[in-house]
Amino acid sequence: MNSLAPRIVVYPQGTVTPAVEPGWIALAVLPPVPGHPAVFGDGSHPTTRLCATAVDLLCRQRQPQSVLDVGTGTGLLARIARARGAGFIVGTDIDPVALASANAHSALDAHRVEIHFGTEAPDDWGPRFDLVVANILEAPLLSLAPSLSRALKEGGTLLLSGFTRLQIPALRSAYEHAGLTCVGHSDLDEWTLLTFVRPTAA
Repeated sequence: MNSLAPRIVVYPQGTVTPAVEPGWIALAVLPPVPGHPAVFGDGSHPTTRLCATAVDLLCRQRQPQSVLDVGTGTGLLARIARARGAGFIVGTDIDPVALASANAHSALDAHRVEIHFGTEAPDDWGPRFDLVVANILEAPLLSLAPSLSRALKEGGTLLLSGFTRLQIPALRSAYEHAGLTCVGHSDLDEWTLLTFVRPTAA
């Protein structure tokens, strides 16, 4: 069992489900498959931990009903949103191996809410989402700024990670140019998470 975030633990599938305190989440993860490429999002990277902590906190505080996880990898962040009560959850990725992994991990939860995993652009559903999280590299984050912005409802929150503090200025400029307001950031080691909101109409 490993701690992913203050109230979330992950454990290997096939072992005993750990006993956790009320209000905590325990998520099973599949072991790596020998000879197959690793899929990002096993919970070990600092950016995954930053995003998991932020998604969990926002879901508990604001109870978003629609959540989009861009660059979903194993689907871990989407699963956290589902466990916290979101009713419409989408995870997107350009890697078919990642999508297969995300579907396999999602099935471990035996949850009544299905997560839609696919390759769609972030704004494919229009301004649908209360919460969007994108844990990917700087270059795709810069190119996706308009699309990610268009995916947010008014008052919605966007979480960005996958980059270092030195990359903050360019990303902040791109997303503010796309109409969002930066409301804070958090750091873990040399990695950073930026939080934006879409302002509500006056």
